[in-house]
Amino acid sequence: MPQKRLFPSAYRLGQLGLDGFVAWSACSLAFWFRFDGHIPASHQTLAWMLPLLAIPGRLLFHASFGLYKQVWRLFGLKDATTLCQSITLYSLLILVITRLLIPRFTSFSGLPLGVAVIDWSFCVMGMIALRYARRRLVRYHPRDRMASPRDPQRVLLVGAGRAGSQIVQEVNQNRQLNLEILGFLDDDPTKIGRKVEGIPVLGATSQLVPIAKRLNADEVLISMPSAKASQIRKLVDLAQGSALKLKVLPGQAELLCDRSLTPQARPIQIQDILGRPEIKLDFADEFNQQFPSARSQVYQRTVLVTGAGGTIGSEICRQLARLEPQHLLLLGRGENSIFNIEQELRRDFPNLKATPIIADIRHQSRIQTIFQTWQPQIVFHAAAHKHVPLMQHNPTEALENNALASAHLAQLAEQQGVDTFVLISTDKAVDPCNFMGLSKRLAELLVKACAAKSQTRFLVVRFGNVLGSRGSVIPIFQAQIARGGPVTITDPNMTRYFMTTPEASQLVIQSLAVGQSGQTLILDMGQPVKILDLAQQMIHLAGFMPELDIPIKITGLRPGEKLHESLVNSHEKVAPTDHPKILQVSSTLPSTEGFLTVLKTLSETKNNHLPADKLWLLAQDVVSILESSKTLIIHNK
Repeated sequence: MPQKRLFPSAYRLGQLGLDGFVAWSACSLAFWFRFDGHIPASHQTLAWMLPLLAIPGRLLFHASFGLYKQVWRLFGLKDATTLCQSITLYSLLILVITRLLIPRFTSFSGLPLGVAVIDWSFCVMGMIALRYARRRLVRYHPRDRMASPRDPQRVLLVGAGRAGSQIVQEVNQNRQLNLEILGFLDDDPTKIGRKVEGIPVLGATSQLVPIAKRLNADEVLISMPSAKASQIRKLVDLAQGSALKLKVLPGQAELLCDRSLTPQARPIQIQDILGRPEIKLDFADEFNQQFPSARSQVYQRTVLVTGAGGTIGSEICRQLARLEPQHLLLLGRGENSIFNIEQELRRDFPNLKATPIIADIRHQSRIQTIFQTWQPQIVFHAAAHKHVPLMQHNPTEALENNALASAHLAQLAEQQGVDTFVLISTDKAVDPCNFMGLSKRLAELLVKACAAKSQTRFLVVRFGNVLGSRGSVIPIFQAQIARGGPVTITDPNMTRYFMTTPEASQLVIQSLAVGQSGQTLILDMGQPVKILDLAQQMIHLAGFMPELDIPIKITGLRPGEKLHESLVNSHEKVAPTDHPKILQVSSTLPSTEGFLTVLKTLSETKNNHLPADKLWLLAQDVVSILESSKTLIIHNK
């Protein structure tokens, strides 16, 4: 163990020596300037005593204000304010002592007010100049130049605000970033022609390309953490056809105030330009008086997540871990994905009790043993087959895994006294035209049927496409672009709803706070996105031109594929919840009799090996049986 040093370091001694020299010089020069170099005899004693006393006096005051714990090369406005406070307090103290106390008890004359003012001014200017000079010297340190032998990246900043100013400071103080800030672009006309941190504001964002070409810029950094999707999309459009690389700072919620901004800059992602701001849900918000917050329902309870290794399931686990459950059960049949999420949670949440469970939800006896062993109080059911074309070729798998297994899981949750069961559904369950959507619609109806006479609260959470999930259109387009194209689209008019994985997962968890048994909850997802526009934007973000560099190929609608998706059907009524971004979908609940009939039919069907067309008609019939039930929704759970 290293021993504590008994004396300050040479660096600190150097700071003390410089401040002491400034304190002595300021006081001596104050007398000299006040009396034009001819100090009267009545003030000569003070003229040589006070400068000597100023050295220990000011240094002690500075130390008491913590000024020698500051890092001079990072000297900023807050540090300057503290320095001025220390200098001012010492000057006032000396003025009071020399003008009120010393003349009363001695024959010395009081300190002239002009001397005190000049001394204060010289101290402020001198000591700030020392620190600012140290900060500026960092920019030209030879060691930093040796550490960055490559030519620096020439960068234009968009946004001459606080974040842009901070980025300039960081680049000046850390030459290892190897960046050269050429100037700002800003649409505020009052800033154009002025300077921020010594860097000129060159023009409006509409002049992006000509200014970048004139200055030979390599990169454009959007230094506006609060930039809207429309603003980013406009800049992406302006940069089309140029070699400029665009980067953006993360949103405000992603930034930490005590971290550097510049290293957090990242390439623009598709979610930055989709046109809907990402919704952040507050689990601790006590907006609902009828139900406790989602956090209070999860805190210190046993929670089971099926499909915990999938895109949605794993993100639900991450979000749940923040809410401190007593025990988190990670259930899935893919050992690698379950292993990965378990290791991640153990690393990021070392105090979390998490148990990985390898099981298939179709194996009823195994699932029953899990429920009896661990006795979960909340179940998030995310396990499902989700690929539309694959399920068209394997319809029995879709019906057995998505519908039948979900119904058995809901039954088991009711039998074991689970408090809340949440089913993860999809917009493809609305007026389904493929086996995947039909199986999820059956799952919704079968789970809601359990709500009619159960003490368990059954909820369905329905949302659209999740950005970046396995098998979704985003990674498919990325892979096609990486191969040089073509990017394949089934129809140029196709639209889809999109949301981020954290949004979807937070909505699922937030349903605990706003959902009533038998309800379906959806997120206010804004307007659907045209898939053709999405493909073109992704090609632009990759630095290519659509059709010119990367062709777009129209392949035609696949069997079971819809041109437009919807979050509700004609029989469902949408109403607000206590959360402004979450909507409830109310409809009639299937009866218990219909539930048992459908369950029996599906169980028999999986072994009959019916052709796809007959299986489709049968599945539609059982959906009709469930939808025609007249049991009313109840809202007392």
